[in-house]
Amino acid sequence: MMNKNIALLTLSLCLLTACHKQQDEKQILQAINAYHSNHPLCMALPPAIDNGVTHILGSETVRFLKTDADGKRINTNAIKQMTTLTKAGIYRKRKDEKNPEIGKKAWSAVYELTEKGAKFTTGEVGNRQLCLGSMTANKVQWYSEPTADQGLTVSRVSYQGTYHLHKWAKQLLHTSNPKLLENLSHSSDLQATVMKTNKGWIDVREVKQ
Repeated sequence: MMNKNIALLTLSLCLLTACHKQQDEKQILQAINAYHSNHPLCMALPPAIDNGVTHILGSETVRFLKTDADGKRINTNAIKQMTTLTKAGIYRKRKDEKNPEIGKKAWSAVYELTEKGAKFTTGEVGNRQLCLGSMTANKVQWYSEPTADQGLTVSRVSYQGTYHLHKWAKQLLHTSNPKLLENLSHSSDLQATVMKTNKGWIDVREVKQ
């Protein structure tokens, strides 16, 4: 009888431990996803120009040569990129500008960031980034035993995440950086540190902002 009671107690403890682990993993995922929902995937991306100087995508104005000194069309991939962003309402096409210092036949294509487009940018002027999408943490692969660190209970977490790119961002990268697009199309293994509070787990990256 005693052995049966011990077995039942052991089973109950195992179930309780498993339940507690599942609850922790659920809260940890929620904490990491709360961080990602506030921090979209943003990058400093230059237009795919072949010749000349340009501004980073996300800048108030993007300007680059459309034709060279001989009137030959150049930077066609950059034009395709900006056409994608224009159709998405991120940029507005302005009138082409002459570049007499380069040549009488040299013209620049000019684009202006829209009010909608400003919502997809981050960073200060001169250090802008274009926000392409977001990430969702799908699965906790492992997390370390919670330990005390300077009076706080923290745990290191390895998790699997998936990027969700805006449709226009996929088209943009398809033109300029297909390798990056391919990398972002696969699940990624990432790590984070979470901290336990009286309200549950939170991602330490939120605290450091």
